[in-house]
Amino acid sequence: MASSTTTISGITVENLVKCAICLDFYNDPRYLPCSHTFCYQCIEKLCTEGIGKCPMRDNTFIRRSMINNLPVNRIAKDLVECIYKSSSSSQTKCDHCKKILSEFICETCSKNFCTICLKLEHDINQFKTHSINIIINGNFNQFCPEHIEEKQKYWCNRCQIPVCSDCLLFKHKHHLFITLDNISQTMKIQLHSSAQQLNSTKEILEKLNKKTTEVYHTHYQTHIKIKNRIEQTINQLQALLEERKKYLISTVTKNDAVQQEIIQTQKSNIEDHLKAILIRELFTKQILKTEDLFQLVKMKNDVINYNQLIQEQCDQLMYGCIFDLQHFTIDSNLSRIQRTLEDLGSLSTETFLTNSVDIRPLLKLSESYGEEKYQEFQGIYAYGYRLHLSVPLTINAILVKVASFNSDLTIYILDHSDVLVQKETIKTSDKHLTTLTWITIPITFQLQHNYYIFVWAQPNAESLSSIAYRDSTHNLRQINQHVSVRSKRAQINKLTNIDINTKINVLYDAFLFDDERNPTVPAIEMILDI
Repeated sequence: MASSTTTISGITVENLVKCAICLDFYNDPRYLPCSHTFCYQCIEKLCTEGIGKCPMRDNTFIRRSMINNLPVNRIAKDLVECIYKSSSSSQTKCDHCKKILSEFICETCSKNFCTICLKLEHDINQFKTHSINIIINGNFNQFCPEHIEEKQKYWCNRCQIPVCSDCLLFKHKHHLFITLDNISQTMKIQLHSSAQQLNSTKEILEKLNKKTTEVYHTHYQTHIKIKNRIEQTINQLQALLEERKKYLISTVTKNDAVQQEIIQTQKSNIEDHLKAILIRELFTKQILKTEDLFQLVKMKNDVINYNQLIQEQCDQLMYGCIFDLQHFTIDSNLSRIQRTLEDLGSLSTETFLTNSVDIRPLLKLSESYGEEKYQEFQGIYAYGYRLHLSVPLTINAILVKVASFNSDLTIYILDHSDVLVQKETIKTSDKHLTTLTWITIPITFQLQHNYYIFVWAQPNAESLSSIAYRDSTHNLRQINQHVSVRSKRAQINKLTNIDINTKINVLYDAFLFDDERNPTVPAIEMILDI
């Protein structure tokens, strides 16, 4: 049996021709916009609730109404058909089990295997280097299956199949046709042009890969520098605080030692005089008890004078002890210092675009943190930002992350009085654009302080477009030293054409009642090309 093989060393055939959802051979394989392939029926099951998400979690969405328009993966379909044909042909049976038709050949072992035996025999490390090939029936019958004596020398343009001369006289009569030689030449020219385009794309991708590698290293080095700077800054502050703590504790300890010595001396003097008073009191009472009047008169002056001296010394002690009591106060500075430390070293983000030519800065207005979500355009609200600028800002384009679903996207720019001063609409004709992806809307304009930028999508009968966002608040959020933004919504009448100089109803969510105000507002994914 003549056959040809396709090398797939290290990769099992199941990974190439089996659906990742049902784990069976592809049945009517269809491309999603993200290029992942699944069975038609499996995609239908994903969209049981009207809209489905790619299982590979790449933010690709697909609606049930659009499944029929998804392109067929003809490579996967043809490969499955080849496998089925090879299984039904007269190919040899598995050399291991001797029962099932062989589907693979190991060039290293020179043996044929079915899928089960191949996994049993070659799914260990010792066989990882073996060259495993899929067996495909290589016989091509040049004769017409209906007119077995006639060779297929022509190509039917309408039916897109090879035919013989008899076919052109009967079944394919009046069909436009071309000889296989001519179509092969045409195909070779097209393939040559395609190869040149691929080569050109390859060169551009190689340049882009080089630039991206440079960006990766620059990004990592910047990360290390920022991390080290944060650590050094905090360590310096900690060292300063530690030095200040040591100084304050040392000072208060020295001063307290002096004051405690003063108080302790006073305490010792009081205790000594208490003892002296006690002794003199006992002695005086003892004198009063004597019956020797001569002795009493003789000692009177000495006893009274000495008692008077002791009394005078006690009177000095009675004045008290003067000492200092220290306090640690920072007045109103504590709250200010705490706020300063809490806001110390706030992080800012710079956004860049890298391509095969250069690296240039962009201005990203989106939130940098939080989970990315998506919001459908119902046609009621436009979403965007109010800009607080210290200097005018000139933009060349606006990038938004959307899944357009064959809808028109409109950018509205409003002045500080909520009046429309510029708008730009782009038409997205690709009905399969269901992945949340960045779309560039060219628009040149000089933005002023308190101007607005909104994005809005016109809903259609088939589906609703979506825009990516992250949760934010009503608070002003700083982008850089010149730009701050506040997330905003504007109410749009989808039935009315909005012209320049029209005043638009901007919603001031922060001023709504508590029962009407949402604590979080969508900060849409938006980047300005400046």
